[in-house]
Amino acid sequence: MPTMSTMMAWAPFLCSSMTRVCIIINVVVWLERRLFGYIVSEVGSFAIYSALLFVGIACVRTALGSLTQAGPTPDMEVHSEVGKLREDSVPWAACGMRGWRPAMEDAHIVEMLDASVFPDVALCGVLDGHGGYQVSALASKVLAQQVIASARAQPRDSSKPDWKPSLAEALENSLPNLDAQMRSGPFGYERLLPLMMHPFFHEGSTACIAAVDFARQEIVTANIGDSRGILIRNGKAIALSEDHKPEDARERRRIENAGGRVIKVGPCWRVDGNLNLSRALGDFHLKDHPTLPPEKQKVSAFPDVTRTPYLEWPQELLVMGCDGLFERKENQDIADIVWPRFQKGMPLEQIGQELLHLCCAKSCRGQPMEMGTDNETAVIVKLPSRKAAPSEANGKCFLVGENVTVHGLSAEAAQDLNGQSVMIEGACKEDGRYDVRFNDGTVKSIKVANLQRPVQEPVKVSQDASKAD
Repeated sequence: MPTMSTMMAWAPFLCSSMTRVCIIINVVVWLERRLFGYIVSEVGSFAIYSALLFVGIACVRTALGSLTQAGPTPDMEVHSEVGKLREDSVPWAACGMRGWRPAMEDAHIVEMLDASVFPDVALCGVLDGHGGYQVSALASKVLAQQVIASARAQPRDSSKPDWKPSLAEALENSLPNLDAQMRSGPFGYERLLPLMMHPFFHEGSTACIAAVDFARQEIVTANIGDSRGILIRNGKAIALSEDHKPEDARERRRIENAGGRVIKVGPCWRVDGNLNLSRALGDFHLKDHPTLPPEKQKVSAFPDVTRTPYLEWPQELLVMGCDGLFERKENQDIADIVWPRFQKGMPLEQIGQELLHLCCAKSCRGQPMEMGTDNETAVIVKLPSRKAAPSEANGKCFLVGENVTVHGLSAEAAQDLNGQSVMIEGACKEDGRYDVRFNDGTVKSIKVANLQRPVQEPVKVSQDASKAD
């Protein structure tokens, strides 16, 4: 049974749905009374008043939304939210700006996940709505619950007494599960209505979500659409996600196999000449092929997932941004704006504000002169850092929790360990060895000379394209 907080999150959706239901009931009652006349007048009156009530509520909500967001463009006012995660040890700031758009349709997520399932994990992300704000707003309120539900639904491996749910799997499943829940509604009754009556028939949202596992010093990122996550390390931008655009070969194949077309409209390629991205929540008019599973529809909510270690030394920043930041800027451009300001000690909130202003198109006589006309939202998280430098041995040093690769073992019994990725379990010992944990859970002591850092790029652990092709 949905909780009160969940019901509050679903309230706008339920209001829109009930408006449509009441309209359908009124049409049915009107036809029945004209053809047969068995329905008593009280039933007809109840249907009319119910429809008027929900239509009135919808009108009030629309009017209030217009009053709070109406104004001249570009609207350069930045709305900020700041806080600290993990017992006030990890500061963050979320900044949003309407910019050149008539309404703000972005949303963001920053919260710790349920500690009983994931004891030391924070969920951070951005959602870029299109066609309205309701999908992004709803997802921002219920996605964390869906991640936990997806984790609890994983089959337990009874052969492993220390079994724990997979964070990557939970994140990967949460987005399509949420999309399915949006399609059916919180009580499932939306499945009974024609798809074209659905509140999210022409409304959707991207989602780029990062789960920061502080215990494993790892960032697990799930992405659908063209919002992005980047890790800034020593001023260098490391991509945590890849955009999903209709013109990409893998995306185009899925779209065309589902009966869609990829059409260029102006500077953008679009699905059926409409949507300029190929994966999203909502947009159910592009997920209506009757014989195809959800992952093979023209637009999919199945994410790509990457796993990226962070080192805790030197200091690193996590930046999640909607595509309004990337209309004019590349990932490294964002890092070049954020990193120098961070090094100077500028508060994260101020960094976010200046970042949004620099990404927004300049105006001339009330018109934009360049790219950068979308809503803009950024979440900046200062990842935890060590108070002292790591231990060193033979010119090499590794951090607890860092992922490294084994190499150069010559003993016949140990040669099969070469090339395997392991995690550093503790500081370097006096004999120049590290305890490392292998993927099967075993811990071995390896000489520092036989460990090396891999290239620090995201490791992709899932791809929707392989499912769709």
